[in-house]
Amino acid sequence: MINSAGDKSVDDMHEVFESVARYFSVLGEPTRLRILHALCQDEKCVNEIIKVTGLAQANASRHLGLMYQAGMLSRRREGTQIFYKVADPMYVELCRTVSTQVLGRTEHASIPRQAINQFVDDLTPGQGPSAEAKRHPPANQKEKASV
Repeated sequence: MINSAGDKSVDDMHEVFESVARYFSVLGEPTRLRILHALCQDEKCVNEIIKVTGLAQANASRHLGLMYQAGMLSRRREGTQIFYKVADPMYVELCRTVSTQVLGRTEHASIPRQAINQFVDDLTPGQGPSAEAKRHPPANQKEKASV
């Protein structure tokens, strides 16, 4: 239904609102934000994600599966390992923007300013540890043997 201003009515927007709510619900869990933070710079295998986040295998797998189903992450299998990466950089940008706003509005006396700055830098493309220093070659490429 179109109202007199030419806009869709709230009733007509129900499916849009439902979709947006599902989208934000994926980001509404701190564990998933930790996973997103771990993957914001580069692809990682499940074992690396577990190591970086400190999550138990079952918990990490459950959240990774949900994030994959929501379209937030993409994955690929290489032998027995599964590698995940952020499917759309918009998720990282959204997380960075909201985190910056929230941290800027509240007093976080217990969180050192340096830790807050590092968190935001890690979520910013081109920031954080250098991609070359952190990046592992894709599993389908052989590493050069050192002699």
